[in-house]
Amino acid sequence: MKIAIIGGLGFIGTNLYFFLNKGNKVSIIDNYRVKTNVKFLKKAKIIKGDIKNLNFLKKKLKNFDIIINLAAQTGILESNSNPIKSIKENIIGFSNILEASRINKIKTIINASTAGAIYGNTKKICDEKSLTNPISYYGLTKKFNEDQSLIYMNRKLKIINLRFSNVYGEFSIHKKSLIHNAIKNIIYNKNININGDGTQIRDFIYVGDLVKIIKRSFKLKSGIYNVASGKSHSVNSFINILRNNQLEAKIIYKKKKKGEVEEVRINNKKIIKNLKIKKKFFLDFEKGVKKTFNWYKDYF
Repeated sequence: MKIAIIGGLGFIGTNLYFFLNKGNKVSIIDNYRVKTNVKFLKKAKIIKGDIKNLNFLKKKLKNFDIIINLAAQTGILESNSNPIKSIKENIIGFSNILEASRINKIKTIINASTAGAIYGNTKKICDEKSLTNPISYYGLTKKFNEDQSLIYMNRKLKIINLRFSNVYGEFSIHKKSLIHNAIKNIIYNKNININGDGTQIRDFIYVGDLVKIIKRSFKLKSGIYNVASGKSHSVNSFINILRNNQLEAKIIYKKKKKGEVEEVRINNKKIIKNLKIKKKFFLDFEKGVKKTFNWYKDYF
């Protein structure tokens, strides 16, 4: 198959390229805003361009079987401080991908959506039918993209929106999320800053598991699917994993920032059923943290 990974120089895209490139013809389309992974992708076919440019996409998205969209402004706090940028990058960019795909008669689009930022603050375990309540512009733009997908589904495009939980793992040196920041600060002997009291709950999924699910999702029907490990952990439980593995650092608890979701619990039964995923498929959280730390240690 011919596959285009839009935003392929990023954290998930780099892992996905190495996983899909065996037996497929994979191209990366990226604006080079993130350059840290370019040195790992010297043999990859990389097309430089901006998804906000529809004419560029109409020319480049030809003769592909599958388009995987990972391009986005993903920072929750950044989206709230600069909503116009988030709207341009996420909504207009994805609109252009949809239109270029329609014109070029692409068979399948896999779109990276988000779970926590769309469901918002809730103590319930959320499935795909749960009420959505974005409290950040990032979550709002992702929800909008799911809604506009419905219009293009009626135009005979197969669109699979995957709501990712919190992803962690290798090739993430540029990321500023909890796990990646904490590991970098341990290596640099810096303090680990926690927004809030550490009781916030998240569903974490290892990137190696995620890319396997993305590949399997090619055969899914159009729709929305939660992609999560199904096991939630508090921020403090992650800190305890670091301590249990002698990865010590000074922890500083700071005031919780507006727009960050307090508690996220994700139901993954729909995708498990549709892809026939076995119970032992997901990597244990502590083992995943160790693998990620070892990659960072080798990188530095």
